[in-house]
Amino acid sequence: MAKLKGKGTVLQQTISAALTDVAQNTDIDISGEGSVDYDSTTLDGGVYETKELTGYSTPGTVKAGLFFDPALAGHAAIVALISGVGFTPVAPQTCVWKIKYSDTGPSSLTYTSAGVSLDQKIAMKDGLKATLTMNRTGAPTRA
Repeated sequence: MAKLKGKGTVLQQTISAALTDVAQNTDIDISGEGSVDYDSTTLDGGVYETKELTGYSTPGTVKAGLFFDPALAGHAAIVALISGVGFTPVAPQTCVWKIKYSDTGPSSLTYTSAGVSLDQKIAMKDGLKATLTMNRTGAPTRA
């Protein structure tokens, strides 16, 4: 069983129909993917609550930490997903993303985001940082 290193893992964003590495990425957090259930407890049931599966799964979210550069074309493309380019606002856009793991394959996770947010943090004695949050939609592809 291999233990993969985080170093070498790459987050890619689709820009002009091509998957492009997101620069200055510091970390990636994939969370929330899981089956969806509902509470099926009845008044005449036993002591414990019961759950049933709905037949759906939730795709979850992906968060990525960045050293953010607003002048960098790739980072500007992330901002454009939220509000458009420059002074021309547009409706938010979906985007196809890919995480390439550090193994020799490389293994990967490809998904579509249907909501993106970008939180920035400016602090003394640190670089300009951002947290990119992507709400995934639909079924991911694992390779």
